[in-house]
Amino acid sequence: MDISTTSAVPLRDRNKTKTREAIMAAVARRLENDGLAQLSFTEIAREADVGESTVYRYYPNKEVLLEAFWDWAPQAIQRDSYPQNFHELESRLSADFVRFDQREPLIRGMLASPQGRSARMHTAAARQQAFRQLVANEVGDVPDPDRDRLCAAIQLLYSATTWATFKDYWNMDGAEAGKAASAAIAGLLDHARRTLRAPQD
Repeated sequence: MDISTTSAVPLRDRNKTKTREAIMAAVARRLENDGLAQLSFTEIAREADVGESTVYRYYPNKEVLLEAFWDWAPQAIQRDSYPQNFHELESRLSADFVRFDQREPLIRGMLASPQGRSARMHTAAARQQAFRQLVANEVGDVPDPDRDRLCAAIQLLYSATTWATFKDYWNMDGAEAGKAASAAIAGLLDHARRTLRAPQD
């Protein structure tokens, strides 16, 4: 067996992963600097320090590129996992919303782009399950349909949509928006503990 051949395969895979990561990071920077309308393969290639043909080899058109990007973007904003309880949610929420302030064009692009919406819908089932688990951990057994109403409200308050709403309509920065959202979630959970918990046998 040729050792050089077998060792070259993982290296080639690592190089491909590195190139894709560089392209995705370049898309993020270009979106933040110029917005979605001005996004071009030429600028992405220059930003990623690769040839334009390389970008096209991985992503043959802008639609494919953006679909891949919005799938990747939650990692860039550290939103690719979910809190398990209120303490974890509260500690993450303000930090997340402050980070959204720092990367505002990227976040607004995620909210406005059809590809961004499509990427969010790909993870909808996992997101729903995560918030059902959080409610179970915090409240216990809540009967339907109250449980799903509660989970939906908490998920909305934890979202970039809430950050944008508080910023646009109440002129709140990320830290204040995070405090407001956390307080609302705490109130919902407290109400659920007092009124919605399923009766125990």
